[in-house]
Amino acid sequence: MKQWLFTLSMIFFAATAPAAAQSELIRDDNPYVLLEKVANKTLARIAQDRDLINADLNHTRVIIREEMLPYVDYIYAAKRVLGRHLTQTTEEQRQEFYTVFRDYLITTYAGAFTQYDENKHTIEFGNPGRFEENSRMVVVNTRLIEQGGRPPVRLDFKMRYDNTDDVWKAYDLVVEGVSLLNSKQTEIASVIRSNGIDGTIKLLREKAREAVKPYEETES
Repeated sequence: MKQWLFTLSMIFFAATAPAAAQSELIRDDNPYVLLEKVANKTLARIAQDRDLINADLNHTRVIIREEMLPYVDYIYAAKRVLGRHLTQTTEEQRQEFYTVFRDYLITTYAGAFTQYDENKHTIEFGNPGRFEENSRMVVVNTRLIEQGGRPPVRLDFKMRYDNTDDVWKAYDLVVEGVSLLNSKQTEIASVIRSNGIDGTIKLLREKAREAVKPYEETES
């Protein structure tokens, strides 16, 4: 289950992260439709760049940056991760934390990308008719299907409407009831208690700069 949690978290950031400068931002008032469009575009890019990924796993970082980050509210997620520590930081520390947290997530989920196989995995998207107009926060339900008889895995994407960018963005993924955001909050809160905010920023920056490895090699 833990391995699947991180495999699916990869899809979360694939289906929800800045697109390349030359790519037009995908927009749709319905977050169900938006999520499906972005996910399909990203997964198609993975298949297209399979040879590049096999030659250099660090190419997964390129895919994440170019296809995903504009649809991930990493600043909102970072604030949630900081929790009560947010008010104990300076503006400079907060901005620095947002940046390293974003880069740390890119590296973390780039590793999870190495488990995705477009020949084995498909995603079933939720019914867009479930969306209620004028909602500004919503949970979009999807399922990951793998060939070979493994039971489908439920993925609940928590999304909120960003009034600044006028686009729906994801800030959390709940996999079979387990929140990735809550997991990161617990993990980073422990680091802050041990190292302080500056020490945590330093550690996240170091981890963000690590080479991408297959997730099996990084799991501990």
